[in-house]
Amino acid sequence: MPKILLVEDNALNRKMLDRKLQHCGYEMLLATDGDQGVALAIHHQPDLIIMDTELPVMDGWQAIKVLKASTATAHIPVIALTTNTKSGNWKTALKVGCNDYDTKPIVLKRLLGKVEALLGVNSSPANLATAPLEDLGLQEFAFNQAEAQNNGFLGLKTGTLAPILNSSKSSNGLLNGCYQTTEVLHSDAFGQRILAKDVKGATPQPVLINTFNLPVENASLLSSVRDFLASEMSFLKVVSRQDDIATCLDYFEENEVFYWVQEHVLGRSLVTELGSAQSMGYVLQLTHSLLSNVHPFHQGQMVHCECHPDSFVRRQSDNRIVLVDYGLLTRMFVNLRSHSLAYRQALLKPRQYQAAEQRVGNPQLNSDIYSIGMIVLQSLTGQSPEWLANTVSQRNLTGLVKADPKIVKLFERMVSPNEQLRFKAAGEALAALPLGLMPKKTVYQQAFSS
Repeated sequence: MPKILLVEDNALNRKMLDRKLQHCGYEMLLATDGDQGVALAIHHQPDLIIMDTELPVMDGWQAIKVLKASTATAHIPVIALTTNTKSGNWKTALKVGCNDYDTKPIVLKRLLGKVEALLGVNSSPANLATAPLEDLGLQEFAFNQAEAQNNGFLGLKTGTLAPILNSSKSSNGLLNGCYQTTEVLHSDAFGQRILAKDVKGATPQPVLINTFNLPVENASLLSSVRDFLASEMSFLKVVSRQDDIATCLDYFEENEVFYWVQEHVLGRSLVTELGSAQSMGYVLQLTHSLLSNVHPFHQGQMVHCECHPDSFVRRQSDNRIVLVDYGLLTRMFVNLRSHSLAYRQALLKPRQYQAAEQRVGNPQLNSDIYSIGMIVLQSLTGQSPEWLANTVSQRNLTGLVKADPKIVKLFERMVSPNEQLRFKAAGEALAALPLGLMPKKTVYQQAFSS
């Protein structure tokens, strides 16, 4: 049963929402001021917080800032409730890290729709927790359409995704004249992931085609997206020459839909290896592999942003860990968020394995280190990332990791809630690994040092 924390000082509103939400099947926690709300959130770890913004002791905006700054509660989605419809409230909601926003007087049907959207009541908790960022799509950001129009978001598309596969095929039925599509693996408000064959050679080669469908009709944004993707593709075509990164093969645009093509790596997702605790030898080798995967990105001063188990595959042909997700869309959301509400919404969606600074849209190189550290600790302990995040935020790892103190210190630096205490980048973390596991000179270094 999902647990909701309601922080509301108005007794009538509190009683009405408590009764209605319980009737809908939610377990309720109640608080009457911001300070009490923060304490209950930390102790009880609710699945959702509904926070009035005008509260005694500590106001709601300040309470939300405190919750989003703490690694123990930053992952909990928050709906802010305000008593007016001033145009600046949605900006404040975004700034403090809210996932949604609504106004009083309370309209139950509208608020329940937002609660259901954030809790994913039609999906299992497991599916919700592991859904990719793009799966969460363009969930309504809880301010009314009139206010959205008044604030310059007339171009936001909230309808269904256009049939990209059909509209972008050339006269011979092939994408870009050479890609024969076979299956849509994933589709959401931003685009599709397509399994295809490159048929231009003598032997058709399997490839993955990623598409991006611009969610706003805005000529300035279109130009910015075009420039961003062109720069990304130049970088990715270099770093993906490294054998443990899926090769970036092609990039093109048709009808204002963007496509990038990559090698299809046969193997099994790293997710399948995280079901139980593994040996220290396995975990150290996994740590080396994952850090090596993102090392070329850090050498180019690029944050990967999507270091979660689904981004890595153990390749069938040689049993090596390969990076198959470039993190491109998340980086675009970060870089272009000032242009698009849809991008800001996507960044605010809670994700597992993310450091606190990345959750609020400010990823650093060592945010990737934190994510990798959480993956390898999950592999070592068999514990969930939620449990690990709560544990590492409250104490050191000495009681959790039974190993040489140097190894314990290594993991503590990787997952420190304080980004200043973490390794600065993958190269520094690799150099700290035991057994002489030092970073090798990569294709990226060779290409740009010649």
